[in-house]
Amino acid sequence: MKRQLPLWRAWAMMLALFVGTDAVAATASPNVTAASTSEPKLNGTGDAWVPFTNALGFPNSSKSIKVFYLSDDLAVYPLNGAAATVQLRAKTGGPMINCTFNAGVPVLSGTNGGTCTFRIINTAGQVDTLEIFHLGMLAGDIRVTATGITASGGGNTVDPYDSDTVIPAKPAPAAGPPLSRLPARLVLVFDKSGSMAWSSKLNGDPVCGALYSPNPDCRRWKVLRRATEQMISVAKAYQLPTDKLGVVFFDSDAKNTGGIAAMTTPTLDAVLTAIDLPANQPGGGTSIGDGIENLQSAVTGGDNAEFNNTMLLFTDGAQNTSKFLVWDGADLRINTNNSPIGGDLVRPATKQLSLCPFRLRLDDPSDPDSSSLLQNIANYSGCGALNIETTLDNPPAGAIQYFLQVLADTLIGDKLELLHTDKGEQAAPSGAIAPPPLDMSFKTSKKDLAFTILLGWDQAFQADGRPNIKLSKDGVDFDPLHNPRFTVSGGAEHVALTLRAPFCDAHGKCVSSDGDWKMRVARTLPRGLGHWNLFVIGDNASIVSRYNVGQTKTGIGEPLQLKATLTEGGKPLVGLPAGTVRAFISGPALSLGNILSDGKAKAGEAPQGDALSASGLKLQAMLADPAQRDKILKALELGAEKGIELKETSPGVYTGEYPATLAEGVYQVTYRIDSTSSDNGAFTRVFTTDHYVQVAPDAAATAKTIKHEPARPCPSTYAGGCIKLTLTPVDGKGNRVGPGKSTSFQLVQPFEGGIVGDVTDNLDGSYSLVIGYNKKGLAPPVLRIDGQTLTLPDAVGTGGKGGGGKLTGDGDKPIWQQWWVWLIALLVLLVLILLMRRK
Repeated sequence: MKRQLPLWRAWAMMLALFVGTDAVAATASPNVTAASTSEPKLNGTGDAWVPFTNALGFPNSSKSIKVFYLSDDLAVYPLNGAAATVQLRAKTGGPMINCTFNAGVPVLSGTNGGTCTFRIINTAGQVDTLEIFHLGMLAGDIRVTATGITASGGGNTVDPYDSDTVIPAKPAPAAGPPLSRLPARLVLVFDKSGSMAWSSKLNGDPVCGALYSPNPDCRRWKVLRRATEQMISVAKAYQLPTDKLGVVFFDSDAKNTGGIAAMTTPTLDAVLTAIDLPANQPGGGTSIGDGIENLQSAVTGGDNAEFNNTMLLFTDGAQNTSKFLVWDGADLRINTNNSPIGGDLVRPATKQLSLCPFRLRLDDPSDPDSSSLLQNIANYSGCGALNIETTLDNPPAGAIQYFLQVLADTLIGDKLELLHTDKGEQAAPSGAIAPPPLDMSFKTSKKDLAFTILLGWDQAFQADGRPNIKLSKDGVDFDPLHNPRFTVSGGAEHVALTLRAPFCDAHGKCVSSDGDWKMRVARTLPRGLGHWNLFVIGDNASIVSRYNVGQTKTGIGEPLQLKATLTEGGKPLVGLPAGTVRAFISGPALSLGNILSDGKAKAGEAPQGDALSASGLKLQAMLADPAQRDKILKALELGAEKGIELKETSPGVYTGEYPATLAEGVYQVTYRIDSTSSDNGAFTRVFTTDHYVQVAPDAAATAKTIKHEPARPCPSTYAGGCIKLTLTPVDGKGNRVGPGKSTSFQLVQPFEGGIVGDVTDNLDGSYSLVIGYNKKGLAPPVLRIDGQTLTLPDAVGTGGKGGGGKLTGDGDKPIWQQWWVWLIALLVLLVLILLMRRK
């Protein structure tokens, strides 16, 4: 016996312009939510369709009118339109234009202008489409009608469509709860340098292809757009009229899209329009300093305290063009010389600004901009989190989650948090048989005022339109795409569904806020092995969670200190049951500095479109070598997760320690809380951040690697002479800092001298540099390498304090060991001998 789908299960979807109806035994009527990105939409009162525009219908890839007929009962297909009547006309009146049935796509000629044709596209027995072509422009808005389409199977019918149909009255959506918070001011700072046109995957990926000339769908710019689009879909559900938005694009320079504007649906949509503009396509160098500085004054001015100010920085490359973002050991600055000395503060004193960095480090992972600088941004800019990805998937789950976390902290502050995350893949059999539905679940709590489901997919998962989605809780089924209480937004590869309390279905039947939700997702147009990701965000004014990852002492082997701080109703959330607050950590198996130092590959040629350092080129050469690829990947990719239970060490503070930092690199920490509290009952929280564990050079161990000699020539400004050093920075266990850190070499001030010229990266873990001294008798300077200090031995100074280590040359030997002293002494002795002979 065939299943009967209720009327409210009918739902509409389009490509450029699409409306869908379930073609089932019981007659279905078209319906689409007011917030859908589909056309036609419901009007503001929800009682009629917004009109078609007069530009639609002309035959090209984006303007034919496509009406999708969707059903989870395959017996209705194929649909037959041979006897259908399809008409259109100007909305203001006039005769209807009859469209003729034609299986082909018309081509405009001198004889067919103004005509209209339509066809039915049958797609593997799953989604049938009515496609309409009009060869001419109608004045103003237009009206479209379609009747007489028939379905397969006895008793199955297809409801007529009329774009002027009045929609029956339905329950009004629940009003959004009043929000009490500072208005948000969010600035998106996007890197559009040439490397953003490169692949988001490793060179030679079977899907994406070559690193520098990838499959267009794998370009980093495309992936950035996907993550941004999904964040925007969520932002639309929670923005306030007083929120503000700014967008900056930077390469060698920076520009914005019009300063700071109100954050509205049109301005949020305009972000995607700006990303797509030809003028904003990837090209040029990388000046992070210019990108941040562009709208910095707009968010740190006199009204700074009136907003919650955040900059979301997305970059994929090392800085190679002024201005630069630098860390001076105490704060972040912007200057023109990439030095920790001088420059303007990113966050002036008394000002509030969170700078949240995302970095794709595929090209040059050993560069300081990919590691220590990002860690300092996260630690000291007020953001408290960072995301460093080696590669990006489709959908880019890691980037999307980080964007959502930044959005949550900006828009709602302590109210909006991630409740659940998940991702996976599903194969689809060949032919017309759809894969089985995917079952997912999540949990909401008593004081959740709203929740948003963000479901994303790739085109293999769902080639066109949206999958069927059904929610259920406590025996009540919810069709979010037909329930006017849901706010729906989305795009070609995702949908965001927001439901505010009370949680009721379209017929007014409500369920409690707390408890488990089940979600079933059925692919309607699969294309093989498909990938998906799921995020659930909750709006809860009661529970506030904060997370931190750090090291008491920097270096390999030093434990990660993990902390989650929770409050409920403004008070510490104490006594959570054992095992309900956990952290899951994954990291590299091998140290990047060691592997890159030992690599046998030579740096290849620099790519077109953007600059790469010599260490970055060496890394790409190692990845291209099958004999070295696996080792370098073990230093870049995350290994298996290990879980740590966090225990309450003070009221509401849950801490733990992860000791296994056995390699240099990026460690990912995901906090997962699945617990209960007195006010909220069962609740969940998820938060992910990264932490860079770096090599901390040891003075004694590094001194043993030092070789030095007088440097010739030496600029005359250095009256005390110049010393050339070659050293291999290592920690006490012999782990090498490794190649790629030459730009991070600095002299700790005050010091009467400086580094002469550039530091040479020998690409084997060693570096060569020349230090100039302003005068004789100076002790050696203290080096800062990748943010870590290294005291050089006395023998490297000009104070004549003796040698140490494997030192060569005589530029700084004690005076009694200098060759010229012995020469003078010999001459004096000869003079004395001659004088004595005369006597």
